[in-house]
Amino acid sequence: MTDMRMRPDRSSGYPGRTYRFYTGRKVFEFGYGLSYSTYSYQFVSVTQTNLRLNPFSTARSLNNSDDDSVRYLSVSDVGSELCEKAKFSAIVAVKNHGEMDGKHPVLLFVRQAKPGSGSPIKRLVGFYSVGLKAGERAEIEFEVSPCEHFSRADEEGLMVVEEGSRDLLVGDESYSISVLV
Repeated sequence: MTDMRMRPDRSSGYPGRTYRFYTGRKVFEFGYGLSYSTYSYQFVSVTQTNLRLNPFSTARSLNNSDDDSVRYLSVSDVGSELCEKAKFSAIVAVKNHGEMDGKHPVLLFVRQAKPGSGSPIKRLVGFYSVGLKAGERAEIEFEVSPCEHFSRADEEGLMVVEEGSRDLLVGDESYSISVLV
């Protein structure tokens, strides 16, 4: 166990490590846990559907392995002020449908619709552990920062945000957001 590479390497057949890059058969999904109750989720409110990160259009194009050109923007070009203004909230309702009280982790992920080379399969945005009595419902608010949660490191180590659709995921529920750069 001396190989600590996180990303997969197709040339050697190395599958990658962590839930973010591993594409093989999984015994359990990341965050899966056993419970005596059944829980359901619903997006109550997401304050963003179309996100425009660059009003001055300094975006560049990147050629993917599929010969598709993808527009991207460096997080440093966006700037900290616009990154702060771009943050938005996602409110998720969770309900305990079981007959027993329970404590349950609510995990919010983001997934890129067409991930480019080196992009994670999905990424954890945040989590919250909530205690619910049988039949009880609660609402959890997550803060989503596009400059942090929608970005990835490029080949030079710079954080970039690629244009395209993202899905917020919680359980089996998803909410789509369009990102323009």
